[in-house]
Amino acid sequence: MNAVTAHLKSAGLGDRFVRRFAPLYSGFRRELALFDRAGFEERSRLLQRLIDETLAGAARLPGYARFDGLPLCEWSHVDKMMLQSAQADFETAGGLFATNAQTSGSSGVPLSVRRSFASVVFEQAAIDHVVSLAGGDFARDRVAVFRGEAIKDPSDSEPPFWRVQSGGRVMNFSVAHLHRDRAGLFLDTLREFRPGVLWAYPSALELLVNILEDSGSRLTVPVILTSSEVLTDDLRARAESLFQARVADYYGQAERVCFAYALEAGQYRFMPAYGAVELDALDGDSGARFAISATNLRNAAQPLVRYRTGDVAVLDGATGRREREEVALGLRSFARIEGRESDYLLAPDGTRLIGMNHIPRGIEGLLQMQLRQDAPDHIRVLAVPRAKPGEALGREIAERVTSRLPAGMRVDVEFCDAIPRQPEGKQPFVVRSADL
Repeated sequence: MNAVTAHLKSAGLGDRFVRRFAPLYSGFRRELALFDRAGFEERSRLLQRLIDETLAGAARLPGYARFDGLPLCEWSHVDKMMLQSAQADFETAGGLFATNAQTSGSSGVPLSVRRSFASVVFEQAAIDHVVSLAGGDFARDRVAVFRGEAIKDPSDSEPPFWRVQSGGRVMNFSVAHLHRDRAGLFLDTLREFRPGVLWAYPSALELLVNILEDSGSRLTVPVILTSSEVLTDDLRARAESLFQARVADYYGQAERVCFAYALEAGQYRFMPAYGAVELDALDGDSGARFAISATNLRNAAQPLVRYRTGDVAVLDGATGRREREEVALGLRSFARIEGRESDYLLAPDGTRLIGMNHIPRGIEGLLQMQLRQDAPDHIRVLAVPRAKPGEALGREIAERVTSRLPAGMRVDVEFCDAIPRQPEGKQPFVVRSADL
């Protein structure tokens, strides 16, 4: 990251001078509102202008030079492997306040990504826009954060397990310390802080919801914002009830090529001002699953054109050409997104076993669980019990998992106090060995 940008963030001024840099931020918020008011023809026109600007800049780079002057549909797709093998061909040199970041490598291909200053500001504007649609103000409300930042050493068992930031407006909690035995301390601190927005990984939100259910209490937070992991409809409904909240979930990637959000279950919408989305049918013309490719419209430091995200949009209802265009323009909602990290296991014959997130439902005595596949025929279950575990609970979990698997696959259940998180703080429901 550029040294000046890093200094501003470390000084606690990142909101004002980096992510919400007023000369850019206010214009981006107006542009997002303009897209929301526009119909099909107007959105198409606004989007095409952004595409033309992006292609003009991209054509000056070695990786795209041969497409100069061609319409978007005639540019070849780009994927992670192409970028990894010739990254410099798709990046601009220099760039004021441009930053570098890394993808998690969950798809097996870790990647370095470059972001322009404008793209960092637009990302914040997009998130703030979603929060405002849910009824909150992300720039002014008190915000409780339950995501992946390392607040303190995980082995440090002495409170506090949070850090106050942004002049007292933000309280960042350590999800690595969010355990059953500290539930009361976390809930008391949340109540005292009285956040207007709770920003969380779904796995952390699930723990909070389970803790509230166990204690028979509720906690009022007007807006809950989730991202980076799969948010199930069941968890959304439970969180809305226990927190008396409006839940907003959003989807994006480290490559920053497209953005989608949902304020209600099964009602995701793409944000066309963020990226130009293309949907390619996977199940034939009558299918409901579409591979997502997209062109980023805000990142001059690394313009990605027709980038294959590896993720899948699941559409319900009509899926003809016009309907798909409406989905891509954010005018029509779609059901959900299935990513490379979706909750599926692999059978020994390579078949994807989906719907794994339904397994924990209704298992009494279970606080949280994770499925780990370390071999084609073996599943290891990490389970956090609500109280002292017994053999009956272990059998029920094993039977529930086994019922979803083909014959010949083995299941072992291991009880633990907490499920380890990945380095970036995420806690996916399914973890597959890199060899699978």
